[in-house]
Amino acid sequence: MFRLAQLSLGNRALIALITVFAAVFGVITMGSLKQELIPSLEFPQITVVSSLPGASPEYLDKQVSEPLESALSGVEGVESSSATSSSGVSTVSLMFAYGTDLDRARGQVDRAISTVRPLLPEDVEPQSLAGSINDLPVVFMAVSSDQPLSELGEELSRLTVPRLQKVEGVRSAEVTGGAGQHISILPREEDLVAEGLAIGDIVDALENNGELFPIGTLEEGERSLTIQAGSPIASLDDIRALPILPSDSGTGSGAASPVTIGSVAEVSIGDDDATSITRTNGVETLALTVTKVPSADTVTLSNAVTALLPELEAELGNGAAITVIFDQAPFIERSIADLTTEGLLGLGFAVVVILVFLLSARSTLVTAVSIPLSLLITFIGLWATGYSLNILTLGALTIAIGRVVDDSIVVIENIKRHLSYGEDKRSAILTAIREVAGAITASTLTTVAVFAPIAFVGDLAGELFRPFALTVTIALLASLAVSLTIVPVLAYWFLPRTKPAADPSDPAASAADQRYLAEEKEQRSWLQRAYLPILRVTQHHPVWTVVAGVLVLAGTVALVPFMQTNLLGNTGQNSFSISQRQQPGSSLENTVAEAERVEAVLARFEDIRDVQVTVGNASGALGARFSAGAATAQFTVTTEEEADQQELQNEVRAALNELEGAGEISLSSQQGGFGTSSTVDINITAPEPDILTEASDAVVAALQGVPGARDVTSNLAAAQPQVQVS
Repeated sequence: MFRLAQLSLGNRALIALITVFAAVFGVITMGSLKQELIPSLEFPQITVVSSLPGASPEYLDKQVSEPLESALSGVEGVESSSATSSSGVSTVSLMFAYGTDLDRARGQVDRAISTVRPLLPEDVEPQSLAGSINDLPVVFMAVSSDQPLSELGEELSRLTVPRLQKVEGVRSAEVTGGAGQHISILPREEDLVAEGLAIGDIVDALENNGELFPIGTLEEGERSLTIQAGSPIASLDDIRALPILPSDSGTGSGAASPVTIGSVAEVSIGDDDATSITRTNGVETLALTVTKVPSADTVTLSNAVTALLPELEAELGNGAAITVIFDQAPFIERSIADLTTEGLLGLGFAVVVILVFLLSARSTLVTAVSIPLSLLITFIGLWATGYSLNILTLGALTIAIGRVVDDSIVVIENIKRHLSYGEDKRSAILTAIREVAGAITASTLTTVAVFAPIAFVGDLAGELFRPFALTVTIALLASLAVSLTIVPVLAYWFLPRTKPAADPSDPAASAADQRYLAEEKEQRSWLQRAYLPILRVTQHHPVWTVVAGVLVLAGTVALVPFMQTNLLGNTGQNSFSISQRQQPGSSLENTVAEAERVEAVLARFEDIRDVQVTVGNASGALGARFSAGAATAQFTVTTEEEADQQELQNEVRAALNELEGAGEISLSSQQGGFGTSSTVDINITAPEPDILTEASDAVVAALQGVPGARDVTSNLAAAQPQVQVS
């Protein structure tokens, strides 16, 4: 490594050019890095969702879940599978090993679905969904308007969705919620009888009309024209005008004009019966979600979408209001700002400490250059590897700030010491580096050996912390390179040759005398006067020194059980969720009425900004599809950023516990970090449903008394009351 310093001093102009290039390119890449809360993760999971409204869990389990899981278990690379059947929805989850090509796996899943499709009920259309952190919405919005939700949904699909999809980086914009519409045809029995028709004749008229189909070609002089018959149905009037031909041509009124659907039936547009309700701050709303492509910058995309909202509201008209319920950008910006502040404070304190110990402004500046330069080189490394700025890479940079300066301090201090001996500047620099090059290289590589193996950890931890490990590794290696190449050149240019301790004009003075006097001055320094007595005591009492070290180590190990452990820790999110379950079979209206009681409690808290409640099958703020049926209400609560989140959640939990007869209520704060939770999940298997229910109740009762456990619930649905027709 000493050869690097020798080469650098011999090519000082080239080193200066490389330094400038690294600094400029580092600043450019720092501004172009994506900003995310955590590194982009692709969960090795594919979920197959099948819906059949009105079907019981037992029916779906036998007719849909079992055939699908059996066919999908043969997909290459599947490590485990699970199937969940609930009212109207079947979900089959496939887990793969991390690193699996999910695009290829999804293609195999789709082929397996097409193979088993003939065995499934006619109205079931399974859909495969690949799991990725990028599938979570960047922005989740609630839209309300003075017009009916069905009309608002059409306007959103026609006007708002295309505008959002044109924003750079948007992968999809989707509208969910609200009831759909249908065309209602109600025959008048007396008119049908008078015309000698039956309901089946109306059905035949609908099936045989309203489509275009080719007939052939017509040669007309020099032109050849294609011929098509039929006409598309574009309005209710077109349906009313469709002619009806009786199935028995011998019957009928014999009227000259044909009988039409409109003459024997009422034709109108009606709203579907509501199967779900989404309400935001007490007003029924639709959900509007925006997801991004993996390469898009989350913060930039979010800011572009939110800046577009006033235009979208004006374009919709009718008092339309778009409320942002969930937005990733504030979390990311706040986390990056906090870590950046901590990093700058660390940089400032490091410079101050260097100045105090070196007592030289020039030496401090030369040493301090290694910190920003090493970080800028690290930004280049992040850009080259495709990583982003997030709480893990920024945390790695914050840790590295205190370590990257170590090598440069050792080098510059030793150079300064040799210059004080009166040596020639070039010789002093090379001699100083020769003495410490091996030590700083070993020290740096030892630290790298601690962090680098994290990059090779598998599963979720490896995917999550690999950018952290590589960031620290790049920063440390950059600091070593800077200390052995750039610092010697800067020392050659900016450090003055120290005035000799002995008078050079004195013929009795020699280089040895100057070195002796300089070392004598070092011995009289305040640091050595304070440290040497401590060192002498420890050398004279080695046994007590070792015993003290062992006691400190033992005390540290004893404190480990008292440390809280989770995956990411609390990322400061200003939102939490509430689940409210009613008795099985509860109607949509009853569940909504009970949810209003919870909304009334939440309205009493000033630090709660927005409350969204979803009952039935609809999308939630975190992109999840709620399919718990009409007996469950899901709340997404957004709070003020400045509020004490933990204290607020405790107060809300206490207030909700005072509600009587409101069902089973649980609050989840997702303290484990973005995309994770602080829950412990226990899986229970049993051969029979009755045994499973008994075991679930026993486990829940046992866990109720565990210290620190709260909101102990089971996702085992109770038996749904139903009407059985034999």
